[in-house]
Amino acid sequence: MIAPTQIKKPKNWQDFEKLCKNLWGEIWDCADTIKRNGRIGQQQYGVDVYGIPKGETSYYGIQCKCKDDSIDSSLTQKEIDGELKKAIDFKPALKQFIIATTANKDSMIETYIRQKDIEYRKKGLFEIHLLCWEDIVDLLEERRNTYNWYINNCQYKDALMYL
Repeated sequence: MIAPTQIKKPKNWQDFEKLCKNLWGEIWDCADTIKRNGRIGQQQYGVDVYGIPKGETSYYGIQCKCKDDSIDSSLTQKEIDGELKKAIDFKPALKQFIIATTANKDSMIETYIRQKDIEYRKKGLFEIHLLCWEDIVDLLEERRNTYNWYINNCQYKDALMYL
């Protein structure tokens, strides 16, 4: 039996955005059409990555928050509120807004996101979802293409090569 590889967090926000683009491109089955939004210095309206999932007719957006493992690197309610406010102005309007972060899971922030999700849905706005690093690792392990791309870029080998 081969020990599982520990999946390391990306070292910078650029790599994290690429990971999110590839991962959700595979999840949404739109790898050829999912895009990173704009470039550095441009207004992004809270959306770093966007696409229309297969079978859908509306855009879904992702805000990528790359955090390190220091004590001050958690996601805050103020930060979430700022991104949600910006995402309201994304055009065309989003159906779903995902905050993807390398921050570790935090039950208080997850509760806050669930409350905001219900609030925004009642207003006729977008759904809101939070995926912390542990959630992203779970998604990666379920998607072989993105998993292999990410692991090999981090200088790992695919465990299947050794079977």
